[in-house]
Amino acid sequence: MEVFYAVLLLVLATIVANTVYPYFPVIPQAFYQIFAGAMLSLVPLYHHFVLEPEVFMLLIIAPLMFYDGRNANAQELRRNVGSVMSMAVILAILTVILMGYLSHAILTTLPLALAFALAAIVTPTDAVAVSSITTNMAVPERVMGMLERESLFNDASGLVAFSLALTAFTTGKFSVGGGIKHFLVVFFGGLLIGLILGVLAVWARVFLVRSGKDSASVIIPYDVLVPFLIYLAAEHVGLSGILAVVAAGLMYSLSTTQLRLSSTQLQLVTRSTWHFLTSILNGFVFVLLGVSLPTVWVNIQQDTSKTLPILIFLAVVLYLVMLGLRYLWIRFDWALIRSQAHERRTNALVGALSGVHGTITLAMAFSLPLTLNGHAFPFRNSLIFVAAVVIILSLLVPTIIMPHILPSKEQPVDPAEALQQRKALVAYASERLVQENPDNPSATQAVIEILNSQATADRPDKRKVRDLLNQATEIEVQTVQELADQGVIPAGYANRYVRMLVLKTQMSSNNPFVNLTLWFRFVGHRLTHMVSRRQHRDQRIAQQRQRLAQTPHTAEQERLQEQRIHQEQQTPRQRPARNPQADAKRRENFLTIEADIYNNVASFLNNVSSVDNQTEVNAVRNYYNARHRRFVSKETTDLESELFIQAFQYEYTYIRQQRSADLLSPALADELYQQISTDQMLYMQENAGTD
Repeated sequence: MEVFYAVLLLVLATIVANTVYPYFPVIPQAFYQIFAGAMLSLVPLYHHFVLEPEVFMLLIIAPLMFYDGRNANAQELRRNVGSVMSMAVILAILTVILMGYLSHAILTTLPLALAFALAAIVTPTDAVAVSSITTNMAVPERVMGMLERESLFNDASGLVAFSLALTAFTTGKFSVGGGIKHFLVVFFGGLLIGLILGVLAVWARVFLVRSGKDSASVIIPYDVLVPFLIYLAAEHVGLSGILAVVAAGLMYSLSTTQLRLSSTQLQLVTRSTWHFLTSILNGFVFVLLGVSLPTVWVNIQQDTSKTLPILIFLAVVLYLVMLGLRYLWIRFDWALIRSQAHERRTNALVGALSGVHGTITLAMAFSLPLTLNGHAFPFRNSLIFVAAVVIILSLLVPTIIMPHILPSKEQPVDPAEALQQRKALVAYASERLVQENPDNPSATQAVIEILNSQATADRPDKRKVRDLLNQATEIEVQTVQELADQGVIPAGYANRYVRMLVLKTQMSSNNPFVNLTLWFRFVGHRLTHMVSRRQHRDQRIAQQRQRLAQTPHTAEQERLQEQRIHQEQQTPRQRPARNPQADAKRRENFLTIEADIYNNVASFLNNVSSVDNQTEVNAVRNYYNARHRRFVSKETTDLESELFIQAFQYEYTYIRQQRSADLLSPALADELYQQISTDQMLYMQENAGTD
């Protein structure tokens, strides 16, 4: 159970970091995740927490690399093979060789084989980490494409070099010729087996879809298992599992047309599942870094406290040398990205700073063996520490420098304008629904509520909501008052209803006298109405007695007339006995009251609704809809479906009208069209799933 709780807390820390990040997006998301991990390290459970390296590579790196390959543009990759080989193979190998000798020269106690292992660890770059830093910056397209393609394969180069260095250290045997041969076999063998298994995986998936087994419960688990199985198969035969899953992901990318031969719902679920999974795994790695750093720091201080400054110095030198090497490589166009002469300096600087290290670097550091020949693996904590410092530097330096050399990203659509237009088209559709469906307020309001909730995620203004609720409460009181005046409901029942209404709404207002005023007004009206009705009754009785006195009559006639008058005087004071028929009648009266109140409040909300108060009006509408649903039947489902279709058509009409009047840009219109199409598709799928 300890492993379960440990992983659970790591995931929760990742979620917390991802939740905080949008509030302060200036700081890269990875820093929040590292900090969350550092806070988590205070929990006793993590004081000696160790994740098995093989498990780390299999469960985290394999799906991440498969996803990167799956999302890569295979056509772009084929056109830029030269650039890929230059950056991911040639530059990676040169970096490992140069940094290996440099590390050994600075830290002379570090064996040369482990120095090369350290160089291999800090060589791979992470395009995802780059994206988190440059979210709002306009990175040159050529540079960003180069970084994405490079990160696919230099990970494998680093991993293969890392494996060779570890083998040389653990066995004490290494030859240049044998190393090169092994590198080529592992590298290209991993690609080959990945391509073969990727083709087979695509064929199997297509077969499942065509044979009718395309439910999410079959395809989603199949897709998630594919990278794990391919990684294990490649590693089992001694080839690069990482390159195998990248190659398999590329086969998925090339087979997009065949993979689209499935339901839209399945494609949406697949995309959402992978996006969620990779987002959690990427954050998981940096949380692990934060969890591990305090322990590594303590271990280093206990073991080799005198070398701590040297380790920090080594990490800084390694980062600066890699930065300079990348700059020169891109500056002289050895990266083959075909930059214009006047762009090379800027592209070189951006490309060098964008050599951010992240997931793979940390993964390789953690994959260092825990023991060697029954003893703790030498320099393991030192290598992890240096790798961690390099990662932090590669995140921190571009975060500080890049905003000064790159312009802000120009978004084709202003988010504020898009949100305003989204609210406007929902308001237009809601108004048309009310106009075209006056006989079905309940179903109409339910549809309008859902449409408004999809228009914006803004939180309603509590003060505006209270004001609207107070106005709606006043409408309720007026409605009950009119029904009592008309004799539709008994006066006592109206009294109890308004008293209950005031008590329920008392807590929602900062000014308690608002509802008390309503109560006193209602009581005053009822007293006036009762006095007026009693006066009319007394006048009617007086007139009856006057007519009796003026006309000849017998003693028996006078006795019967007085008995009728006495009964009329006593009738208001009599209370009917409780019985099922009376209860049914009261229920019927209550439903009548509820229907009238709901219709009047809905009409009020429709009249006061606007683009500016849409969120607050919808909050009040949600309250009354929820209350109304408890008393009405659910036979409006089919009608609501028809109203939804009408609403979507009205939204399309709004966009066409705005485009015809040149009030919407083509980009904004396209985004709104896409949002409506997505809403419509999801609604139709949900509706089909409930049939």
